[in-house]
Amino acid sequence: MKGVLRVAVRAERGTWKVEVATLEGEVRRYRYESEAQARYFAAVFALGPRVLPPVRRVKGRRAA
Repeated sequence: MKGVLRVAVRAERGTWKVEVATLEGEVRRYRYESEAQARYFAAVFALGPRVLPPVRRVKGRRAA
């Protein structure tokens, strides 16, 4: 079980970021389209779920 140490919400370049730091030293970053979504999930993460959802990796664009 992962314990949540810190949850932070911030706006960055038109999206909302939620950063979750665990007691094990892992930091996960999630991106949401709206402030309401980000604050909702920040509250859920602050409750300390047993399992954190995976972080979706966004691949950069390749030149044509």
